[in-house]
Amino acid sequence: MSTLFSSIARRTSRPRVAVVTSTYARSQDDHQVPWMREMARRTVDQLDSLKIYAPSFRGLGKHDIDGVEVRRFRYALKAGETLTHDSGAPSKSRSLGYKLLVLPYLLMGMLSILFWCVRDRTKVLHIHWPFPHGLWALLPKWLLGVRVVAMCHGAELALARNSKVIRWALKFFLSQADEICVNSSHTAAEVKRLCGFASKVVPYGATVSDSEASGEETSNEVPSLLFCGRLIQRKGIDVLLRALPSVLAKQNVKLVITGEGDRKAEWEALSKKLGLESSVRFAGFVSNEELGELYRDCTAYVHPAIYDDKGDTEGLGVVLIEALANRKPVIASKVGGIVDVIIDGETGLLVPEKNEAALANAILRVLNDSDLAHQLGENGRLHAARVFDWDRCAALTVRIYQGREVTSPVSVPAIG
Repeated sequence: MSTLFSSIARRTSRPRVAVVTSTYARSQDDHQVPWMREMARRTVDQLDSLKIYAPSFRGLGKHDIDGVEVRRFRYALKAGETLTHDSGAPSKSRSLGYKLLVLPYLLMGMLSILFWCVRDRTKVLHIHWPFPHGLWALLPKWLLGVRVVAMCHGAELALARNSKVIRWALKFFLSQADEICVNSSHTAAEVKRLCGFASKVVPYGATVSDSEASGEETSNEVPSLLFCGRLIQRKGIDVLLRALPSVLAKQNVKLVITGEGDRKAEWEALSKKLGLESSVRFAGFVSNEELGELYRDCTAYVHPAIYDDKGDTEGLGVVLIEALANRKPVIASKVGGIVDVIIDGETGLLVPEKNEAALANAILRVLNDSDLAHQLGENGRLHAARVFDWDRCAALTVRIYQGREVTSPVSVPAIG
């Protein structure tokens, strides 16, 4: 009898988990959603089984990433499987061609995930972006009794704010979840306001190496600014570009912008129009190793996020955590989950969104006050280590998978 109880306890403490997502690394060298990939790597050894359930991209089949099996479902001809990855489905689905892919995407995902749950004896489904992916959890939950963890990142809430139908669907999907998680206190407040549900804050940590080992400070002759992320509207790069001439009038500086997205061509044209070609470099996608070097070499990190036309903004901003981990002063907009990462005047400087003058002044303040820049960097590193520690985040995630009590959301303690 004791052997039976021990076996039951082991299965409960080490459940069979599947992470359900629209986007996941397509190869070992693909660095999309690196925070999700890192969380999988950090939790796999604490579980009986961990798999990733995701859509195919241009015919991509089952494969392994970091020793974790990634199952891919097909939903169109090989050339047409481009609804996800890179720019993301919400941006792409504005065009008619992509809209036609939504129905087969949802249907094939629903059927495939039910089949995989049976085949893999999955006990927990961790659903990222529960609209629309909460649909895929319904049959496993109703027919197989699978435990559902729904993870909101903010994009689904932006859609829900502008559509009663989407808001109803999201509320229903969340009502079917056994646990609701979010990436920041801002997202938690939005889930409560729009859908009426409490949630647990489960942030992520940095996914690039930091400069702790070397302890070396950069000493570029020309100060450099860095931005990393997808080049989509809510990143606000146009605000940064328009602020840059005011900075250059008082301080020579270089700006490196990494990433790809549907606004890249527009922003490259704006940079040229403003005469910034010699000061701004659009670097495109870079590897984690290159990104680590850019963090270490920059003088300050700038993140001018905005609320876009659909009301979407930064849910958390993992790149901010990466900048803090590298002891870099951060200048960012006071929007969304950014306030969980950047404490104004302590771990960085916050400015109003879409305010070019305020952004330029904050950048100049950091560039011209080395003591302030150093203190922000040191405080930021401490804050990142305390609040966004991977071991802490992974342990909380495993507790949620196990169905164990989590008494309160992850707190964001003050510096000092």
